[in-house]
Amino acid sequence: MRYRATVAYDGTDFLGWQSQAGKARTVQETLVDAISTVAREPVRIFGAGRTDTGVHANGQVIAFDLENSLDLSTVLRSLNGVLPDDIAIRELSEAAPDFDPRRHAKQRAYKYRIWNAPVRSPTERHTSWHVPWALDAEVLQKAAAVFVGQHDFASFQGADKIDRPSIRRVDRSEVVSDGPILTYWIEANAYARHMVRNIVGQVVEAGQGRCTVADVEKILEARDRGKAAPPAPPQGLYLEWVRYE
Repeated sequence: MRYRATVAYDGTDFLGWQSQAGKARTVQETLVDAISTVAREPVRIFGAGRTDTGVHANGQVIAFDLENSLDLSTVLRSLNGVLPDDIAIRELSEAAPDFDPRRHAKQRAYKYRIWNAPVRSPTERHTSWHVPWALDAEVLQKAAAVFVGQHDFASFQGADKIDRPSIRRVDRSEVVSDGPILTYWIEANAYARHMVRNIVGQVVEAGQGRCTVADVEKILEARDRGKAAPPAPPQGLYLEWVRYE
């Protein structure tokens, strides 16, 4: 029987999503240990996306197979009882035998939180990027809007020697302001490696006046990671939800 779960976690103390064979504390390993304990059988889990060290999630989706059927409500309580405080399973349900949380995803949303105030916030240090400089709200919005549509995001993917697909369709890219908290929202069919943090870094540079909106457009068109801004740090990033229909 295949099961599907929605998972939330604070990524501060995890070395990312991906299992490292017990060499480090990861989200995947933590979930495997809990599910195996409760179900009393070995388990492998598959996620909708791999989050990096320090990155959070409110709506990560996983799938796993078990030989025995589960009482869903009882198992959900049991799993959250054995999981550590920085991770929880929000929903648990049966899934189609071929359900793949990564390949079947139609759209994913990420948010990135910025603490935009002269003085840092101790309570925000693990969940946002402290940007102490004034940011132009209008420029932020115009720079964010550049990324809407289908583009080659080679300028905004992780810089390495591995050839990866970089053409993606972005349906939403905007900044929402709530006092000192600025939240960048992006919804897309898929993402290049480190794409969201790289975009946020560029949008913030535009908001600071270090580049123009026209510059952002040229950098996107250049398909050259070396021309773009440094990435935003990981702690402000959240995988918010994954949709399958």
